[in-house]
Amino acid sequence: MTSEVKEERQPKDEAAPVDTPTSASVLDSVFSSDGPMPSASVWLRALAFLLDFVLISAVASILIWKIVLPQSHPAAFAELTEWTSAVMAWVSERSSAPDAPMPEPDRGLREALQRANELQLLCFWFYFALGEAFFAGSSLGKRICRIRSVSTVTLGPLPILSGIVRGGLKTLTIFFFFPIGMAATLATLFFNQRRQMGHDLLSRSAVIDEKKAAR
Repeated sequence: MTSEVKEERQPKDEAAPVDTPTSASVLDSVFSSDGPMPSASVWLRALAFLLDFVLISAVASILIWKIVLPQSHPAAFAELTEWTSAVMAWVSERSSAPDAPMPEPDRGLREALQRANELQLLCFWFYFALGEAFFAGSSLGKRICRIRSVSTVTLGPLPILSGIVRGGLKTLTIFFFFPIGMAATLATLFFNQRRQMGHDLLSRSAVIDEKKAAR
């Protein structure tokens, strides 16, 4: 009688294990096109970035060449204009004088251009980090396109440190590793379902489409 009871209970004890979803699959479903936080399309992100790039470049150029550089390099803008004219003349005369060397900027202009590049980098980093860390993952371009960055850990706004890191990684990709860095960060889009770029993965973030999420 006891052996029969054991035989009857045995199938219940050997029930098939239930598959539990992993954290990766849960995130994939959250950021899927029909999920509660759908990922933004690549083209929408590209448009937002283009708008931000034009805005920052214009503002940074005014700050650098009209306010900052005149204090340390007063003749920088005039020297840049002269050097640009010399380069244009060299290009137009290439057919008649192909062996003529390209005009090089003088030492003062080289120092001014290097300082301008450093200041522009800081402007980009400050702008991106400010939006990511203190404006709920949004920038002016993102607000226009109705997209924003969120944390893949909390599914909420990015922590301050993550926002600063994300803005820095994005800036470094533009200034130091272009176009190889840009190609590498775009390549990651084809290896995950959340449309995360390289700086998204490193900062543990994702960009969502607020318009689709509202539906």
